[in-house]
Amino acid sequence: MSATATATGTYKKESSTAETTPEYGGPHKWQVQFWAKMIRSVLRRREYFRWTDKHCTSVSIKGAEHFDNIDGPFILIPNHQSHMDTPVLMSALPKKIQNNVYFGAAADRWFVKGKKKLILQPWYQSLGLGTFPILRGGGSKTLDYAKWLLDQNCNLCIFPEGTRATTNELGQFRHGVSLLATGKQVTIVPVVMKGLRELRPKGAREVTPGPVSVTFLEPIKPEVGASIEDTTKRCWEAMNREFFKALPFSERQKPEISNQDAQHENTGASKAA
Repeated sequence: MSATATATGTYKKESSTAETTPEYGGPHKWQVQFWAKMIRSVLRRREYFRWTDKHCTSVSIKGAEHFDNIDGPFILIPNHQSHMDTPVLMSALPKKIQNNVYFGAAADRWFVKGKKKLILQPWYQSLGLGTFPILRGGGSKTLDYAKWLLDQNCNLCIFPEGTRATTNELGQFRHGVSLLATGKQVTIVPVVMKGLRELRPKGAREVTPGPVSVTFLEPIKPEVGASIEDTTKRCWEAMNREFFKALPFSERQKPEISNQDAQHENTGASKAA
């Protein structure tokens, strides 16, 4: 079974059997347009910040100064523990990056066209959340849109483990990020997030409030001549060293949210209804 992009901009899995196969909405290139970014800024509190405020009793943020020394687009690689990961990470990012970051999301979960249980349809995932589909097991072609985003000077966020962790260990990394970073010669920013699994572990429907931390590690640039495997290993080792350090919850540090975002909360909610 393989995957192809259709003329309408959707992905469709090909199969040699007559069984019905899913069709995926997206990717939507219009999501990088100015009007789409403005709508996302209005919806940001509704879709991201309010969940952090509601469920995180404290948020410790370290390493944001690393972004000051990065030229050009980059790829964020956080560990994946919970559905709360993305709201917390977005809340921890500097404002200028919030406006220009796109999240890779599993196509088979978030971008299936006509999926009845999918509350947020593919077009809204692209518009309101700034996500784009990644076909798990789709081969190198699934990275084409991510490459295009980097060419538009957009920053990406991709979970290198590919799925949420079910243990208190860092999972095995896939090589997609290393392929992208090496091919486009862009910087990788490792991100270690802690406490998210305790908030809402995989399979849980309820969220238990608690403290979390987000640590942006020193950026990694693929070395000339280094193999894809070596770059992936380098990223994993850097994150694994930080992963087992004690959680720094000595003081409360809530993400700063602008007055403009706060004023747009109700507006965004009414428009999305």
